[in-house]
Amino acid sequence: MRHSIWMIIATAGTLTLTGCAHNVGSGAPAAAATGPTAMTNSAATEGYTGAGIGGQNLGNNGPIGGSSNGLTAAELAALPQHLRVHFPFNSDALDATGQQIAAQNAEFMVAHPHVKVRLEGNTDDRGTQEYNLALGERRAEAVKQYLESQGVSTARISTVSFGKDNPLCTQSDESCWAKNRRVDFVYGGGYNGGQ
Repeated sequence: MRHSIWMIIATAGTLTLTGCAHNVGSGAPAAAATGPTAMTNSAATEGYTGAGIGGQNLGNNGPIGGSSNGLTAAELAALPQHLRVHFPFNSDALDATGQQIAAQNAEFMVAHPHVKVRLEGNTDDRGTQEYNLALGERRAEAVKQYLESQGVSTARISTVSFGKDNPLCTQSDESCWAKNRRVDFVYGGGYNGGQ
């Protein structure tokens, strides 16, 4: 009797593993591995096509909208002093300083109705990729909700999470990790909808 139970379990396990070799829904066998595979975007970064932080002028106050595409000279001159909000470890809550910076950015957006913003969520390098992508997205969404509470139209705000993939600092210490736990305001022009 015991032998029969083990045979059933072994057969079921083999059938389960065999079923995993096919793409769900297509009926086609999975492609054979031919070497290292490229990393794919998570749901948080799917559809993002910008250069990201690595391709921007960071300066002291954060990135400036992919070289500030589409901003007028007046909008560039009026950019807030701080274009980056930092977060405590493992948190997506805006502290008082973060709220002040977000409020300054909201004032800028209300005063310049043709400006749109991409909020880029980032984390330090501790934890899994999946967890950090989700945390970066929650941080970007927290800033988005704050901007909306200050009168900025949701249509003018997009979010993306880079998780731990765009560090400002690469040392493994608290000072460096604190710099990487952030949301960057990346501005662009050309918004033609209503406020």
